[in-house]
Amino acid sequence: GVQLNALIRQVFNFNNTSANTNTNPYLLTYSINSRISGLGLRLGVGYNYNSSSTDDGITKTENNINDLQLRLGGEKVFKLSNRWVTGAGLDLVFNNNDDHTVNTVNSGITGGGQKTDTKTATTTYGGGPQGWLRYHITEKVLIGTEASFYFVTGTEKRTVTITNGFPTPTNDKPVTNDISHGVFNSPIAFFIMVKF
Repeated sequence: GVQLNALIRQVFNFNNTSANTNTNPYLLTYSINSRISGLGLRLGVGYNYNSSSTDDGITKTENNINDLQLRLGGEKVFKLSNRWVTGAGLDLVFNNNDDHTVNTVNSGITGGGQKTDTKTATTTYGGGPQGWLRYHITEKVLIGTEASFYFVTGTEKRTVTITNGFPTPTNDKPVTNDISHGVFNSPIAFFIMVKF
């Protein structure tokens, strides 16, 4: 399956904004289930890469973002009618966010200025329950939504290097922070799926 939210926003955009309120990071999903018992496995993958640069003549900022989200879990499918099916299960999740920002301020003096290089790497893992509801458009094509609650824990490592226009940079020691949080993904992400 693949998420439909971006396409739906293009077709039905009533408030004339491009704000994305969808918090489900898994663009692609794959499930394999037994036709008899309904038990099966599912996989979700999401990836975000963003590179941007701004320069107003005084301050130049470069951003590079590499985010990867993975989930793997077991589920049970329940047939509600000829058209409707639902399911529930447990997922294990892994997230890796790698963000790199370089901010350069030009003081206008030869050899002057300041460059700040910030690298942040966040790795979390955990899991939790999930549930979904799908509707058969045809025998092989379904549309559906899902909800989940994932509790994750991990570390954030940040390194900041500051260069003040001189040959010797000022290196801050890497800082490591422990993080943990629970995330509820409400059923606002819509998926279209092809059944084999």
